[in-house]
Amino acid sequence: MLKLQHDKRDMIKVETKKYEYDAVRVIQTENSKPLILFGAKATDIEQWAGIPQKKTLNPGSAETTGFQRTENQNRLRQLSSFYQNKENVVQNNLICSLRKLKGCKVEFLESQHSKMVGKLIIEFPDFYTASWLALFGLLRESLESRIGAVAVDTSSPKYLELKSRVGLFSEDNEANSEDIEDDTEGDSEGGIEAAIYEESHLNDFLEDIAIRHELLKELNNEEIDKDKFLGFDRVSLISFLLPITLVDGQHRLKGAVLAAEEIANNQRQEGLDLIKKGVSPEEVFSGLKNKYSRELPISLLMEDEPKEQVFQFVVINQKATPIGRSLLGTIISTTLTSEEMESVNERLLASGIALDDARAITWAVRNAASPFYGLVERGTQSEQKDLLQWNVMGSLISIFRELKGGKLFHAKNDYAKRWKEKFLTKSEIVRSDEFMDAYQEWSALDGPWQQVFIAFWNKVKQELSQDENPSRHNYWGNTRKSNIFNKISLTILASDFFKFLVTTKQVINSVDDINTLVNDWLEDVNRAYFDQDWELAGIKKDSPGIRARWAENWAEYRESPDQLPQAKSYRNAKKS
Repeated sequence: MLKLQHDKRDMIKVETKKYEYDAVRVIQTENSKPLILFGAKATDIEQWAGIPQKKTLNPGSAETTGFQRTENQNRLRQLSSFYQNKENVVQNNLICSLRKLKGCKVEFLESQHSKMVGKLIIEFPDFYTASWLALFGLLRESLESRIGAVAVDTSSPKYLELKSRVGLFSEDNEANSEDIEDDTEGDSEGGIEAAIYEESHLNDFLEDIAIRHELLKELNNEEIDKDKFLGFDRVSLISFLLPITLVDGQHRLKGAVLAAEEIANNQRQEGLDLIKKGVSPEEVFSGLKNKYSRELPISLLMEDEPKEQVFQFVVINQKATPIGRSLLGTIISTTLTSEEMESVNERLLASGIALDDARAITWAVRNAASPFYGLVERGTQSEQKDLLQWNVMGSLISIFRELKGGKLFHAKNDYAKRWKEKFLTKSEIVRSDEFMDAYQEWSALDGPWQQVFIAFWNKVKQELSQDENPSRHNYWGNTRKSNIFNKISLTILASDFFKFLVTTKQVINSVDDINTLVNDWLEDVNRAYFDQDWELAGIKKDSPGIRARWAENWAEYRESPDQLPQAKSYRNAKKS
């Protein structure tokens, strides 16, 4: 029997689950943590290995802090079929790491005859029988150990809205709760700074956990759905509390479990014989599933730091089987605290992973003051379609942050680079008149480029687009249908703005200059330029010829803005 608690009101008593395996310990270098190599039944592994998936636990909750993808059902079926053939073998190890959690213990006990060979012992509380209150309390404690304790504001719109959903309001209060306006996503004075540097994502996730934890205390063990609570399902929650984290191999594991279940379901006679002996149907299925489960090879790194787990995951998936850059960037920048990211930054860079790029993109996507807020893919399954691609967002940020890539598609001049070389040190928005110091200040993760970027795109959105009617051609938010909200047009606009700055010899002394500069830049431009039917059905927009044609159309129109380009010209690719 094991006692766990978050505070005195959370005291719980649960049985301990214990597993033991023959294992081999490998120490690669004097500075590296040990690797434990062993085998275990897939049905065992699913009990003690959490699979922290990156997904949104709707409704009313933030993204989780996991780094595994949601399952590909087709791949699971294929793997299950593969595993059901007893002759088939998968040699790839499941990659695992430890999780630091009170009450859990994973240790290697070397044998009397060899320091390399021994037993791996895994012990942890039986979370599967624990209450919702205990589970949320333990996860809250785990997160608070990383980023500090959080106090729940019981007057916040989010708290009151969730409180009403679990029926904790009296009839009088419930009527009043409908008038509460949730202003948590509105602009605020600190909106631009509400970025990843302050662990905003982890704090959001912790807040979601803490609010539900406090509400469960108020419910005082009243009847609660055993499988779901306010958008969180029990399996996902427990996955963050198990003593071992599955870093890579979730499809191989779940495919093996699915295969065991299907084989167990086919053992009808064996199952009937057990039921006749008095074994319950649930115990029969569980026993057969375990009996016919295959053993899988495991490589367990004896390291419990989240930064090391993310590092291992990133290296595996970039060096072996790459995942999408959108999900990879989301994982890096929303799973670690700022301190953890800084400590692993150099190692990721050495592995070819640009951590700061991912953080900059995440900042622009998650910042409520940004016109790209919620409109860029992040690699999670719940995303809407036709979002701006992650790498496109990265290239737009690069034009402003690194001051490079500001090229119109039909020309060779890089106007962002030119402005950097001629006018950055003359701009009072940076303090130094020494080029390298000025550029370092400008391009820092929280440098002046941030406010310039936000101000420029908010002004462009205001002047040239709208976000109320999706059927109009200048709609801000649908890459497939919009003439402006796509890689080509956004790149053209950013590049042409820097061309304007260069040709008119403009400096930027403060972010307040952007509004005037954009007005001057767009002085003669018809605000309905993008709100026309360009007759693009059947056209692959992102092709070199089309990109060059759109850039040439814009450039020629800017020189003679009396008449908008003909719609058919946007369909005709420019010949190189």
